[in-house]
Amino acid sequence: MPKLFIVATPIGNLKDITFQAVDVLKSVDAILAEDTRVTRKLLAHLDIPGQTISFREHSSPKILEKILNLIKEDKNLALVTDAGTPGISDPGLRLINAAKNIADIVPIPGPSALSAIISVSDINLSEFCFFGFPPRKKGRRAFFARVANMNTPAILFESPHRVQKTLRELELACGDRYANIGRELTKIHEEIFRGKLSEAKKHFTGERQRGEFTMIIDTK
Repeated sequence: MPKLFIVATPIGNLKDITFQAVDVLKSVDAILAEDTRVTRKLLAHLDIPGQTISFREHSSPKILEKILNLIKEDKNLALVTDAGTPGISDPGLRLINAAKNIADIVPIPGPSALSAIISVSDINLSEFCFFGFPPRKKGRRAFFARVANMNTPAILFESPHRVQKTLRELELACGDRYANIGRELTKIHEEIFRGKLSEAKKHFTGERQRGEFTMIIDTK
């Protein structure tokens, strides 16, 4: 049976990538990429001449059918996201559900913003709930209400363009809770913030709004 490898790629530092991931990317017949431009830069750095196929959250059914036909032709494929581990807040789930009966789904673990922030947290995470990205428009109030009502810490992602808005809405819904916030994880300007949401709002302004954010919101 052909294989569909789910390959973790760097979340910041290119040295994040594992030896196994490099071997797999060199060996497969094609690499399915969230953004082929981002993936080609990584492949060029690794000196891998692999074929890339665009597969995004809103890819058409025809693109998905093309990928499934490659699998049916006994082609081994790798799925990568722009950064981190596929299947977490990206289109990986859609492909896995479509391919699970015609391919072996093989995890190639490695970098993940989720595991990175957990590893340096001073919050008890024996239990937690992962929420991914908040909705951009519709459903935000209900989303933050769910976070506020959790009896366990909540972990979520946010982009630099919406981080201030999200911090304000989190404080409004949850109160001034304690949080751990990772910015630019594994990159040169990596930062781990520990403090109240009100402090985070003041801290993440100007240059400190740049980069991707991973947040842990405590229960108090």
